Amino acid sequence: MDELDVPQLKREVESLQYQLAINREKSSITVTELVKWIEGCVCEDPFLNPELMRANPWVEKGKCVIL
Repeated sequence: MDELDVPQLKREVESLQYQLAINREKSSITVTELVKWIEGCVCEDPFLNPELMRANPWVEKGKCVIL
C-alpha cells in the first residue's frame, strides 16, 4: 500500500457507509423468533415427519448401493 488508490478507497468508504446504514436487530430477539418459527413448521417438515415423505412421489424407494 505504498500508493493510495483513491477510487478503491472511495469504494471502500461507500461500502462501509452502506453497511453502517443497515438496520440490525439483537440476536437475543431474532433467535427466539427463529426458534418459534422452526417449532411451528416441524409438523410440515417431511424430513422430520415420515408420513409426509411417503406421499412424496419424488422420494427414492430403494437404498443407495455402492457399485
